[in-house]
Amino acid sequence: MHNFGFARVAAASPELRVADCEFNAAQIIEVIKQADGQQVEYLVLPELCITGYTCADLFLQPKLLDSALQALYEITAATAGSSLVVIAGLPIAVRGRLFNCAAVIQQGAILGIVPKTCLPGYSEFYEPR
Repeated sequence: MHNFGFARVAAASPELRVADCEFNAAQIIEVIKQADGQQVEYLVLPELCITGYTCADLFLQPKLLDSALQALYEITAATAGSSLVVIAGLPIAVRGRLFNCAAVIQQGAILGIVPKTCLPGYSEFYEPR
């Protein structure tokens, strides 16, 4: 295969269930397997895909946050042995503050977690409440 400075990038939107991190992780892992089989190098998944975007006040529940982290670990493990870089969204609580984050994972490791910085505050987007 020739390298012309191009990267194979894919965006995917798997079937998700609100607040069902176990189901969502399984769907995400299936999409990762498909992308890896198609030689995708970077896979971008939706914002808050691990929990679902519309959890509203459920985001404040420790059970959901713990479940999201556990799902992230399962998704991360599913990337072991693959050079595919996966970016997946989840909420993370740090020092009593809740962040809408993107986790970057590859080869069974979390490479980094980046919080969303441009928060819209209009219509259905009410994150800075």
